[in-house]
Amino acid sequence: MMMIPKSGTFESGGLALHYLEWGAPDAPPVVLLHGLRAYGQWFEEFCEPAAAHLRLIALDQRGRGRSAWAGPGEYTTDHYVADVHALAGALGLARFGLVGHSMGGWNAVAYAAKYPGQVRSLVIVDSAPELDPAGLARIKAELARTPQAFANLAEARAFLAGLHHRATPRSLETRLQWMLAPREDGTLGWRIDPRIFDPNIPRDPPERMWGELAALACPTLIVRGAITDIVTRASCEQMLAALKQGELVEIPRAGHMIVEDNPQDFNAAVIPFLARTMA
Repeated sequence: MMMIPKSGTFESGGLALHYLEWGAPDAPPVVLLHGLRAYGQWFEEFCEPAAAHLRLIALDQRGRGRSAWAGPGEYTTDHYVADVHALAGALGLARFGLVGHSMGGWNAVAYAAKYPGQVRSLVIVDSAPELDPAGLARIKAELARTPQAFANLAEARAFLAGLHHRATPRSLETRLQWMLAPREDGTLGWRIDPRIFDPNIPRDPPERMWGELAALACPTLIVRGAITDIVTRASCEQMLAALKQGELVEIPRAGHMIVEDNPQDFNAAVIPFLARTMA
């Protein structure tokens, strides 16, 4: 049965940022960080069963969902890390788990490296210091053919269904609700700041994440989609070798959008890991 999460806001660097929360307030807290083009609600099919054990806090990272848009150049890893730190302060989170998908995985690793005393356990979902050029080319092509707006919901649904053909029906409807917003002309536009894609924003070199991975002391689970075109098996094995306390799992029948593609097997791998390492 669908659960309605609690909704809240906090301030980070002058921006009003939005988050969603599932689970009991006294359960072990876990912060969830979505990928480049996503939103906090993206994790709902994970959060609902995990709420039996954990307090789940999914952030709409700056410029997405119901969070405010930032200024030019203010979409760097360090800005995202500062936002998580502000969230922890606003909610009084002394120690917590982190789950990050894709770009959120980079941000989660950077946060755990900067604030090791706060992070009890870490889950890195289809994210790596060096990404497969084939997957990056696919994403670039997707961005190039993505319309700026849609005439109606049916047109948007058809486009997203073609883009994410393995996603569950529920995930597709969640995307329509959280990725789009009505515009003044009656069309539906993206609820994301286009400056996120500014090529002039400094990008972290792979060496940064490799160094941060080697510095991590917390239990860390690497999760890879078995048919992803973004993260290679070799990269995951190299990450595993760099970690002090690492585990690796592949989710069958899942590409890069693991939580949407195969939520059952993702949940079966991640929830027990968090329950064990957050206890």
